[in-house]
Amino acid sequence: MANQALLKSEASEEGGAAIQNAPAVLVADDDPAIRLVLRHRLEAAGYNVSEAADSNAALAALRTNDFHAALLDIIMPGAGGLEVLSTVQAEGIKTVIIVITAASTMSNAVEAIKRGAHDYLTKPFHNLDLVAAAVERAVELFAQTAEINRLKAEVGHHLVGGEIVGRSPAMQEIYKLIGRLVNNDANVLICGESGTGKELVARAIHFKSERWRAPFVAVNCSAIPQGLLESELFGHERGAFTGATERRAGKFELAGRGTLFLDEVSDMPLELQPKLLRAIQEREFSAVGSAEVRRLQARIIAASNQDLEAAVAARRFREDLYFRLRVIPIFLPPLRERREDIPELVEYFIARAARDMGAKVAGTSREAMELLINHSWPGNVRELENCVLRAALLAPGNIIRAEDISFGKPASKSSQPQAADASLEELLTRSIRDYLDEQSDDAAGVYDAMAAKVERPLIELALERFRGNQVRAARFLGFNRNTLRKKINDLRIVVRRGPAA
Repeated sequence: MANQALLKSEASEEGGAAIQNAPAVLVADDDPAIRLVLRHRLEAAGYNVSEAADSNAALAALRTNDFHAALLDIIMPGAGGLEVLSTVQAEGIKTVIIVITAASTMSNAVEAIKRGAHDYLTKPFHNLDLVAAAVERAVELFAQTAEINRLKAEVGHHLVGGEIVGRSPAMQEIYKLIGRLVNNDANVLICGESGTGKELVARAIHFKSERWRAPFVAVNCSAIPQGLLESELFGHERGAFTGATERRAGKFELAGRGTLFLDEVSDMPLELQPKLLRAIQEREFSAVGSAEVRRLQARIIAASNQDLEAAVAARRFREDLYFRLRVIPIFLPPLRERREDIPELVEYFIARAARDMGAKVAGTSREAMELLINHSWPGNVRELENCVLRAALLAPGNIIRAEDISFGKPASKSSQPQAADASLEELLTRSIRDYLDEQSDDAAGVYDAMAAKVERPLIELALERFRGNQVRAARFLGFNRNTLRKKINDLRIVVRRGPAA
């Protein structure tokens, strides 16, 4: 009956309801006797069985995505089972495929598995129980895969803590890099200014990798008092120090086979860095007050908003630890260097405000969007997020207008000179004061961070003035050319060349 597209099995009155709720299996073979034998055996095992007599009918049935498993003959009228299998893989059809054939050659078996078949069975079937067992394994795999995908989606929504948003060329390169990182366990060092989303990238690497079911443990090295950081990382035994009344597991142990994220690793005390280096290098560690050696199983991802190469040069950070962490470096650009992402970020934050906070706004006016795009965003994406959420919650209408946007507390007119009347020193003092107000008392490396903020635009403007001519720009700034070139590399300045001025 090759002209029959799809033959549905008929359920008996007694067993009909049970069969209809059972896992669905497709039997695709041009031999009606084979279909009949397999249908009877699989229905006896409790499956809801459908039949297909040729390649076209099999592919049409599989495209409905109604089947948990399918038995697919290699040689059938039409394109053949292997071509159907390739199409199933290309179209992302979830059905688990078992190939069946009388042509039991090694090349057929290899080709079927290479094209994505779960299993390979040969005809004639001397033991139908083995066929039923193979189908049972396939149905279990289908259920497990569906559950894993569901959990991944749930984990991604509830635990990742946000999404990486942006389609700029810089962000596209980062997405590609994340895609290459999820299949290996190399140490990663993420650098970028505060608020650029370093932890989001670390979480993306973790939750898209095979480690996603294990913990993602984050440690902010700048937020933990220096005397407690060693215990926080490695744990301690009872009596290890005054106040240690019981054993406590550290972050290295709690991370298990997951990921340990060391945020602001540049603020780690110099005296603790050798122990961290040894733990990462030897993949083992000991709790404070313990001689027991434990295996380090977690992946290490570190992040810093400071220039670690400068910290190494200043002997505030060990060079060997820096290179051990920086196996794969990722640099997150500040928001001002990817302004084309701002509209998409604003749309995302507005949607989140509506979903999570009950905000009524649906978008922004053109003037408001221009204001957001042209702002300098010293606090990067985090500052943009707070600004948009605040406007979305306080806007009187359903559109965020320019007047609904505020970029922080305004300066008092009496205490701040106007820009037109202010000297360069006064403007710098105002900017530095604003920057320092954003830092906590526990922050470290503020001088280097502030110096970089002043140095970068100075060098960029000098290069712009001389159309990218580094010799003239260096002479103008009082550097030699090699010093300027190093600063350009360290600060990741893009030199735009043009005709000499």
